[in-house]
Amino acid sequence: MIYLRFCIDAPGSFDIRMQHRDARRAYLYSGKVKILEGGPLCAGDANDTYIGTFMKIEADSREDVMRYHEEDPFVKLGVFERSWIVRYDRHMGQG
Repeated sequence: MIYLRFCIDAPGSFDIRMQHRDARRAYLYSGKVKILEGGPLCAGDANDTYIGTFMKIEADSREDVMRYHEEDPFVKLGVFERSWIVRYDRHMGQG
């Protein structure tokens, strides 16, 4: 199944994000789930300031994605203020 993960950064978390970026990337590439797409959410068209994270994940269950989310170094360090994980049922577009 496909899941979407949206995480919005907590105010003032940019320095923590940058300090732990390498550990986070290692976790993202650990293969615990299959990330189909992912990247930072940006403040605007002309502003690349990170305000959060988006991921499109393939996994067997929402519980698998939740477990992956909870072990994310950014989650453990409090980088995110809010997060949503929802199952995605694609009806249009390419796979």
